[in-house]
Amino acid sequence: MKSILRWAGSKAQLLPILSERWELHQDRRYVEPFCGSASLFFSVTPGSALLSDLNGELISTWQELQRGCEAILECLHRIPLGERAYYALRKRKPSEMAPAEAAARFIYLNRFCFNGLYRTNRAGEFNVPYGSKHTRLQFDAEQLRQCSQLLQHAQVVQSDFEAIVDRTSSADFLYLDPPYVTGEQRIFKAYGKDHFAPSDLERLFKALDRADARGVRFLLSYANVLEAKPFVERWPSCLVRARRNIAGFAGARRHVDELLVTNVS
Repeated sequence: MKSILRWAGSKAQLLPILSERWELHQDRRYVEPFCGSASLFFSVTPGSALLSDLNGELISTWQELQRGCEAILECLHRIPLGERAYYALRKRKPSEMAPAEAAARFIYLNRFCFNGLYRTNRAGEFNVPYGSKHTRLQFDAEQLRQCSQLLQHAQVVQSDFEAIVDRTSSADFLYLDPPYVTGEQRIFKAYGKDHFAPSDLERLFKALDRADARGVRFLLSYANVLEAKPFVERWPSCLVRARRNIAGFAGARRHVDELLVTNVS
C-alpha cells in the first residue's frame, strides 16, 4: 500500500531495504516519531502502531482520515484543478475550516505543491508554490479508503519526538527518519517556523541511547554527514544509495549515500 501523501525526503525508494528490518520484528508495535507521509507504515501494514509528528496540520489530516474518508473525498471532488485554485485554497486558513475540509486542503496542496515540500513562513502559514502541471490529477478514492482502514490500527498524536521515543518499550519497533541538520540537505529542515537544530539531534541520540537500554529495537535513516558520527560510533550502520529528489529540475537530481543505523541484528 502507498501513502496518499508526497513528502520531501521520503524514504519510499528505500522501502524494500527498510521493510526487511521490520520483517524480523513484525510482532512488535510499530512506532514512528517523524511520520511525515508514513510511507514505511503504509508499506508494511503493521497490526499496531503509534504515529507522531510535530506538524499539527499533518497530524490533523491523518486523524481526520482515521475517522473516515468519505467526507474528505467529497471535499476533494469539489475543489477545482489548476494553479489558480491552488493559490486560492492556499490562502484559506485551516483553522477556519471544518475538519474534513482542512484535511482535503492539506491533501490537495500536498499533491500539487512543489515536490511534496512542506514549508511555512514565520506566521506558520504554508507557502510552498504550485508544482508541475504534469502532476497526476485524479485522487484515488480506493487508496484513500485503504489508508483510512489501516489507520484504524494506529494511535496518531502530535508530539515532540523525544516524548514518543521515551514512551517505547521492548515490545516496540522504532523507525526514525528525522529532518537533516546540515549541508545541502538544509531544505529538509525548513519544515516550519521551528527548525530541527543540532541540539535536537543531540536530544535524539540521548533518547535512542535510553531506548536501547530498555531493549527497544530501532532503525534510523539519516544523511551520511559528520553530524551522524555519534550514531555510527554507538551502533552498527551501513550505507545505501538514495536519489535526492528535492532539486528543482530532474537533471539536477542525483544519488547520494544514506546511512541506516540500527540495533537490530
